[in-house]
Amino acid sequence: MTTPPVEEIERRLRWPALPTLLFVGILVVLLALVAMARWSRPKHPTGLPPDAGLLAVTALPDSTLGVLLHDFRFRAAAFGGVPRGTSPDAATRVRVGMADARLAAWARRNPREPRVHAARGALALVRHDYRGAADHFKDACERSPHYGEGRLGWGVALALEAERTSDPWSRRALRLRAIAQFAAVDDADRDVRCDALWNRVHLLGETERAQEAAHFARAFLELEPTGPWAERMRVIAASR
Repeated sequence: MTTPPVEEIERRLRWPALPTLLFVGILVVLLALVAMARWSRPKHPTGLPPDAGLLAVTALPDSTLGVLLHDFRFRAAAFGGVPRGTSPDAATRVRVGMADARLAAWARRNPREPRVHAARGALALVRHDYRGAADHFKDACERSPHYGEGRLGWGVALALEAERTSDPWSRRALRLRAIAQFAAVDDADRDVRCDALWNRVHLLGETERAQEAAHFARAFLELEPTGPWAERMRVIAASR
């Protein structure tokens, strides 16, 4: 006797219970991951670690500290904003070294906090330790990839290291790495974004990429259309 077609189809559709449950479970997990990726927002740290004792012993933020930026733009919570364009004297170096030692000790107890690494990077810039600064900012970004100050500081440290590198190929490589960090700064912090765009345009010009420089100069002007920085960007934007 021939099995009716409908019964045959039903028989073939009777899946074993365990594989069916596993299949459904995998679908649920995948849907949950998609929902998390869609709705979760990346973290954009700002400021200094929320530890009053640490801030007291390090005397941070300290607006008296300066960094020789060589026409780059930078700001950091450790300075309370934009640093002065000065070089540290002997007393300041000692004070910065003591603050860094206290930050380092705190970081060993709180290794996942990105802001303490960025603060150490800012202090390294004060001492002209650009390689050390790049390492600290890199540590900050590894803990928080969307950390605007971390990306900006990392790029500035690389760019300043390039300024004192005599070998042209090494200098160009450092500048390209700095451009990549400036490009990684997103729109979460307008001021940091403007700083990164300015630095990016400046380095694109130094690496003979004038067309790209003009493109990002126009992007800068959309965010900061007035002021002395804007006037210089307007000249670059009009060059291509």
